[in-house]
Amino acid sequence: MSEIAVRPIGYVRDDPIIRRIGERKLYLGNKHAADSGQYDQSFRYVVSVSTDDYPLTTHHHPLDDGPGNDWIVFERAVDTARRLYRQEGSVLIHCTAGISRSSTIIATVLAAEGSKSLRESLSAVLQARPTATPHPALHELAVVYLAARA
Repeated sequence: MSEIAVRPIGYVRDDPIIRRIGERKLYLGNKHAADSGQYDQSFRYVVSVSTDDYPLTTHHHPLDDGPGNDWIVFERAVDTARRLYRQEGSVLIHCTAGISRSSTIIATVLAAEGSKSLRESLSAVLQARPTATPHPALHELAVVYLAARA
Protein backbone atom coordinates (compact mmCIF):
# COMPACT_ATOMS: atom_id res chain seq x y z
CA MET A 1 0.00 0.00 0.00
CA SER A 2 1.41 3.41 -0.92
CA GLU A 3 1.52 6.37 1.41
CA ILE A 4 -0.57 9.43 0.74
CA ALA A 5 0.98 12.80 1.49
CA VAL A 6 -1.45 15.41 2.80
CA ARG A 7 -0.49 19.04 3.30
CA PRO A 8 -2.65 21.94 4.35
CA ILE A 9 -3.65 24.27 1.53
CA GLY A 10 -1.05 27.00 1.24
CA TYR A 11 1.58 25.14 3.29
CA VAL A 12 5.16 25.65 2.14
CA ARG A 13 8.18 24.33 3.96
CA ASP A 14 10.44 27.04 5.37
CA ASP A 15 13.60 25.52 3.92
CA PRO A 16 14.69 25.17 0.29
CA ILE A 17 13.52 22.07 -1.55
CA ILE A 18 15.86 21.23 -4.41
CA ARG A 19 15.59 17.85 -6.17
CA ARG A 20 17.57 16.75 -9.21
CA ILE A 21 15.39 15.07 -11.81
CA GLY A 22 17.14 12.47 -13.96
CA GLU A 23 20.69 12.56 -15.28
CA ARG A 24 20.72 16.12 -16.62
CA LYS A 25 21.16 19.24 -14.52
CA LEU A 26 17.41 19.69 -14.18
CA TYR A 27 16.07 20.57 -10.75
CA LEU A 28 12.65 20.94 -9.17
CA GLY A 29 12.25 23.31 -6.26
CA ASN A 30 10.03 25.35 -4.01
CA LYS A 31 10.08 29.14 -3.70
CA HIS A 32 13.03 29.06 -1.28
CA ALA A 33 15.15 27.34 -3.92
CA ALA A 34 15.10 30.65 -5.80
CA ASP A 35 16.75 32.50 -2.91
CA SER A 36 20.54 32.06 -2.92
CA GLY A 37 20.77 33.34 0.65
CA GLN A 38 19.23 30.11 1.90
CA TYR A 39 21.56 27.48 0.37
CA ASP A 40 24.90 26.87 -1.31
CA GLN A 41 23.91 25.97 -4.86
CA SER A 42 23.68 28.00 -8.03
CA PHE A 43 21.72 27.60 -11.23
CA ARG A 44 22.32 29.06 -14.64
CA TYR A 45 18.60 29.36 -15.31
CA VAL A 46 15.72 29.72 -12.87
CA VAL A 47 12.22 29.30 -14.26
CA SER A 48 9.50 30.45 -11.90
CA VAL A 49 6.03 29.09 -12.60
CA SER A 50 4.56 30.53 -9.44
CA THR A 51 2.44 33.66 -9.46
CA ASP A 52 5.28 35.59 -7.78
CA ASP A 53 8.70 36.45 -9.16
CA TYR A 54 11.67 35.49 -6.96
CA PRO A 55 15.23 36.91 -6.66
CA LEU A 56 17.06 34.44 -8.92
CA THR A 57 14.34 34.17 -11.56
CA THR A 58 15.63 34.37 -15.12
CA HIS A 59 12.31 33.37 -16.74
CA HIS A 60 8.90 33.99 -15.16
CA HIS A 61 5.71 32.30 -16.37
CA PRO A 62 3.01 32.84 -13.72
CA LEU A 63 0.67 29.86 -13.40
CA ASP A 64 -2.05 29.23 -10.86
CA ASP A 65 -2.12 25.92 -9.03
CA GLY A 66 -5.55 25.02 -10.35
CA PRO A 67 -7.95 25.69 -13.21
CA GLY A 68 -8.15 28.92 -15.14
CA ASN A 69 -4.61 29.11 -16.49
CA ASP A 70 -4.12 30.78 -19.83
CA TRP A 71 -3.07 28.19 -22.41
CA ILE A 72 -0.48 30.58 -23.90
CA VAL A 73 1.24 31.05 -20.51
CA PHE A 74 1.38 27.28 -19.95
CA GLU A 75 2.68 26.67 -23.47
CA ARG A 76 5.35 29.37 -23.11
CA ALA A 77 6.43 27.97 -19.74
CA VAL A 78 6.96 24.51 -21.23
CA ASP A 79 8.60 25.88 -24.39
CA THR A 80 11.00 27.98 -22.31
CA ALA A 81 11.82 25.04 -20.03
CA ARG A 82 12.41 22.79 -23.07
CA ARG A 83 14.75 25.33 -24.67
CA LEU A 84 16.75 25.75 -21.46
CA TYR A 85 16.80 21.98 -20.87
CA ARG A 86 18.60 21.57 -24.22
CA GLN A 87 21.22 24.22 -23.36
CA GLU A 88 24.33 23.86 -21.25
CA GLY A 89 24.01 24.67 -17.59
CA SER A 90 21.71 23.85 -14.74
CA VAL A 91 17.99 24.62 -14.81
CA LEU A 92 15.82 25.05 -11.72
CA ILE A 93 12.07 25.00 -12.29
CA HIS A 94 10.19 26.06 -9.20
CA CYS A 95 6.76 26.97 -7.94
CA THR A 96 5.68 27.93 -4.46
CA ALA A 97 5.75 24.52 -2.76
CA GLY A 98 7.59 22.46 -5.39
CA ILE A 99 4.68 20.05 -5.69
CA SER A 100 2.24 20.78 -8.51
CA ARG A 101 3.19 23.42 -11.08
CA SER A 102 6.91 22.68 -11.22
CA SER A 103 6.34 18.91 -11.33
CA THR A 104 3.85 19.30 -14.19
CA ILE A 105 6.19 21.48 -16.25
CA ILE A 106 9.17 19.17 -15.68
CA ALA A 107 7.20 16.02 -16.53
CA THR A 108 5.89 17.70 -19.69
CA VAL A 109 9.42 18.70 -20.69
CA LEU A 110 10.75 15.18 -20.12
CA ALA A 111 7.91 13.64 -22.13
CA ALA A 112 8.29 16.15 -24.98
CA GLU A 113 12.08 15.85 -25.14
CA GLY A 114 12.40 12.10 -24.71
CA SER A 115 10.75 8.87 -25.64
CA LYS A 116 8.81 8.50 -22.39
CA SER A 117 5.11 9.02 -21.84
CA LEU A 118 3.78 11.67 -19.50
CA ARG A 119 3.05 8.93 -16.95
CA GLU A 120 6.65 7.65 -17.13
CA SER A 121 7.96 11.20 -16.89
CA LEU A 122 5.83 11.86 -13.82
CA SER A 123 7.25 8.68 -12.30
CA ALA A 124 10.76 10.09 -12.77
CA VAL A 125 9.68 13.26 -10.98
CA LEU A 126 8.08 11.23 -8.18
CA GLN A 127 11.32 9.31 -7.63
CA ALA A 128 13.02 12.57 -6.74
CA ARG A 129 10.04 14.32 -5.12
CA PRO A 130 7.56 11.75 -3.74
CA THR A 131 5.06 14.46 -2.75
CA ALA A 132 4.80 15.79 -6.32
CA THR A 133 1.14 15.95 -7.25
CA PRO A 134 0.15 17.82 -10.40
CA HIS A 135 -3.21 19.55 -10.14
CA PRO A 136 -5.68 17.81 -12.52
CA ALA A 137 -6.19 21.04 -14.50
CA LEU A 138 -2.44 21.37 -15.06
CA HIS A 139 -2.17 17.68 -15.93
CA GLU A 140 -4.85 18.23 -18.56
CA LEU A 141 -2.87 21.11 -20.07
CA ALA A 142 0.20 18.85 -20.20
CA VAL A 143 -1.77 16.17 -22.06
CA VAL A 144 -3.04 18.76 -24.55
CA TYR A 145 0.46 20.20 -25.00
CA LEU A 146 1.93 16.78 -25.78
CA ALA A 147 -0.97 15.77 -28.05
CA ALA A 148 -0.56 18.98 -30.06
CA ARG A 149 3.06 18.05 -30.74
CA ALA A 150 2.52 14.37 -31.61
